[in-house]
Amino acid sequence: MKKPDLADLVQVHFEANRRQALDFVDVFFDTITTAVASGDKVTIAGFGVWEKKYRPARIARNPATGAPVKVPAKTVAKFRLAKDFKDIVLGGKKAVKKAKKSSAKKAKSATKKKAVKKAVKKKVVSKLSLKKKTAKKNKK
Repeated sequence: MKKPDLADLVQVHFEANRRQALDFVDVFFDTITTAVASGDKVTIAGFGVWEKKYRPARIARNPATGAPVKVPAKTVAKFRLAKDFKDIVLGGKKAVKKAKKSSAKKAKSATKKKAVKKAVKKKVVSKLSLKKKTAKKNKK
């Protein structure tokens, strides 16, 4: 998958235009890059951790000749996979899909309908109990 493919998915999911989706993807990766470059650790739960690491100078060996070679100190960008990501990609664990907007709206409307039904039920019960009380008073 390349950046335009990712932008297409963002566009479909958030119902945005192509330019907005590309801008979102660019800003997302630019933010991560600048944060790591400044020395911050960027953690996305369930996905992974980006961080900047310092590697000290060392002596290595040239594999062809066996001669020692000086390797200078340097900083490198490092990415570690999160456990959930590893389990899904390497272990065959099934990914949990997030609910789409439409299903979230349906769930919201279903919750509202339940609340309305409860309210109506309470009114009916209170009216019935009121009728029983008035009937008892009229009998006396």
